[in-house]
Amino acid sequence: MKNIGVKIFAYIAVVLMLASIAPAMAVADTDNLQDRIQERDRVNLTMDASNDGVQNQIRQVMNTQERYGEATENFLRIKANNSALNTEEAIEATKEYLNSTIDVMIESLENEEYIEKLNEEKEDIAAATTRAELAECAQDIREIWREARDERTSSTTTSINNKLTAVMRISETMTLRLENEIARIEKNGEDVTGLQEMLVEYKAHIAEAREYQEQAMIANTNRERQSQGFQNMKQAGLSIKEANAVLGDMLTELKQYREGLVTLSADETLTAEGDGTAVLSGDFVLSFNADDAILVVKDMDGDAKVDTEGASYGYSNVDAGNSDINNRAFVYHNLTGDVTIEGTRLTITLRGTDISLDVAGNGSVMFTGNGTYELNGEESKWTASYVEEEKEAESEDETPEPEEQNDI
Repeated sequence: MKNIGVKIFAYIAVVLMLASIAPAMAVADTDNLQDRIQERDRVNLTMDASNDGVQNQIRQVMNTQERYGEATENFLRIKANNSALNTEEAIEATKEYLNSTIDVMIESLENEEYIEKLNEEKEDIAAATTRAELAECAQDIREIWREARDERTSSTTTSINNKLTAVMRISETMTLRLENEIARIEKNGEDVTGLQEMLVEYKAHIAEAREYQEQAMIANTNRERQSQGFQNMKQAGLSIKEANAVLGDMLTELKQYREGLVTLSADETLTAEGDGTAVLSGDFVLSFNADDAILVVKDMDGDAKVDTEGASYGYSNVDAGNSDINNRAFVYHNLTGDVTIEGTRLTITLRGTDISLDVAGNGSVMFTGNGTYELNGEESKWTASYVEEEKEAESEDETPEPEEQNDI
């Protein structure tokens, strides 16, 4: 819920307004502030708020913003008529403005240390009797906010850096796998020029991401450059996304050269046995037996029938009641026994040991691990390469794109 405060607070020039309280500072641009307040009111708060607690939090944020807007308008009106701000009415209006500013800031913070400091400033505001004393309070508030903003930026950058580092390690392993796979294909007499060019592009994006990451962490040690460091980290994330896009194209290209990939038509039946992973995409009737397996069924058309009566499992999101998330994905952990699956536009991932399966339908099947499969009387081996699984791991640990940091 704190993020709501952050997004709304981004539309109001609090720090600039605080500066207008001190006699040496320029008068704030009233029209500009009104535009920002109106923009604030247009912020979309139509998130799912069926929970009463969430609704109350949203109302609290909106009330805080409304009080800030009213206090600001009153302060500007009085300041326009009395720039010295030396009357009792002006002093009270300034106090109300400063207190409402603190409330807005607190809505956007999670660090209790800065929240406590801001609340302590309210005591100084209450005790102030002159503009000079209030100007000193305003300066202290600005400094607390600046420190809180810098700390938040530094913390966010560090968190993203840790995730990027994990992605980089996976990418290094991925690069070696791809180089070995391309070398194997070339050794078999295939033209791998296109794959080699894509690999060069993939490595270039990864190198670019690493450069941005290094620049970000250097900048993160300098308070004045933290904002630039955050932007560099964001660029590193974008470079990773570009690398993954190239990787996706490479894997698509590699599939046609790999063992273990089967294209199945309606009049064919495929059988297989082994330890590892089977990934099926298409319209299927699948029967299998496995030991201590993980099964994920992605049901794109909503017509999948998964029969686990002949099996046992440790956990399933079906039992937990959340299998409708992500286009009806059924997940079973530690599954052992007989299972039958039927449906259209299915993507099925089965990973385990002692897998024995029969499948009929239209689509593609990829076997990875140690095993054999038979189609049209011909027996073939599962692929021993784990490029697909490496890609899956990388996509699961993909660095999230950071939210915009607003330099208020």
